[in-house]
Amino acid sequence: MKKHRSFGFTTRYVVIVGVLLFAANVILGLVMMHQSETVMQTMIRKNMLDLSNTAAALLDGDKVGAFTEADVGSPAYREALRELSVFQNNADIEFIYAVRQAGEERFVFILDADPVDPGAFGEEILVTPALIQAGKGVATVDDSPAQDRWGNFYSTYSPVFDSNHKVAAIVGIDFSAEWYEKELRSHTLSVSVVSILSVLFGAFVMVLITGKLRQKFLALDRELSALAGNVDELTEEITSNPGYKESLGPAPQVPELKEDGEVSDELEALGIKIRSMQAELGRYLRYMHSQAFTDSLTRVGNTNAYQEEIRALNEQIKNGKADFCTVAFDLDNLKFANDEYGHACGDRVIRGAAWAISGAFGKDRTFRIGGDEFVAIPLGISEEELEEKCRKVRDSIAAFNARPNRPEAELALSMGAAFYRPGVDRNFREVFLRADEALYENKGEHHRRMPVQRVR
Repeated sequence: MKKHRSFGFTTRYVVIVGVLLFAANVILGLVMMHQSETVMQTMIRKNMLDLSNTAAALLDGDKVGAFTEADVGSPAYREALRELSVFQNNADIEFIYAVRQAGEERFVFILDADPVDPGAFGEEILVTPALIQAGKGVATVDDSPAQDRWGNFYSTYSPVFDSNHKVAAIVGIDFSAEWYEKELRSHTLSVSVVSILSVLFGAFVMVLITGKLRQKFLALDRELSALAGNVDELTEEITSNPGYKESLGPAPQVPELKEDGEVSDELEALGIKIRSMQAELGRYLRYMHSQAFTDSLTRVGNTNAYQEEIRALNEQIKNGKADFCTVAFDLDNLKFANDEYGHACGDRVIRGAAWAISGAFGKDRTFRIGGDEFVAIPLGISEEELEEKCRKVRDSIAAFNARPNRPEAELALSMGAAFYRPGVDRNFREVFLRADEALYENKGEHHRRMPVQRVR
């Protein structure tokens, strides 16, 4: 493996995961605190409204709505004050009172249960948005505290309806702003403590998880390093096969390491090695395929390749798409060359035959199917083109025999050809048998330069 930066893969990614988990915990805690504060505000405001709605329900709208300044001190007036005083004395409120609307945005006192400094009948009260809404028949709580001569308060207002379902009066309850904010802080503090404990617990869990994760990464790092070494050994073993590099040409180009030989993490190094091995394996598979379908002596197609070609041609015949010719070749004097001059001489004669035939028909269309037998299968060829290729084979044989370093025995080939006949030949074998018959007629004439014979 190449050297790594000190801030390696495992540390970097574990830190990233840890920071993300911690950030998620903090964000979750903040969201919980915000939502909890909103819920607390809603609950407190609901409790405030419940009190004012209950008080408003105790008052008779017809009576309260009919009160005038002359009614102050009357039994009915004192009874209404007594009902409001019950809340003044028993609920955690500052003031409770009843007002009526005297103008578009003008409200005045009707009742005030404050025993010390009550608002006088008809005295104007500080108008807030909640009071205006209550005048329209909607019970509402102020969103912010309001300051008047009695202090700083959050107020809630509930309408009192008469028998005609009209707003006859409005019950108001003042809650100390200090009390309201204290209650809110108390609830928020409780939620904050829970949220902080949750964050701390999450951080503790995060440390445990990231610790385990880092151990896993370190173990994976060791396994990756071992695998990278195995990759090197396997690649070296594959590429050291005799004749491998020569048979497939130059190696494919794959991404290389940085100029300084340094990689950012273990996965990058392994990725480079794996890509290199994939490229080499691709070359090796092609090499193995060529070995399986190539005759080792002549480098033309072997019997495996020949059988594959027969299957393909039979499929074309079945589908009505076949157009080919079969040319059979046989070495005339291979036994003589082997017996008189040895198998080394015979091998040179066989290679010369493959060279002459594949030079005319192509290596991919030439097959060695026996010790001294070859077949060429050109596709889509005319009779004139076939004669020209066979002439080229004979010329190559003559050139081979004229070489100064030719083998002791001359190269001599007999040939026979047959064209596929659509609608007549049912398979490749029938075409081959006619080519083989023509081959033996040619072989019987004992003249290697005689034009190739064909059986129609």
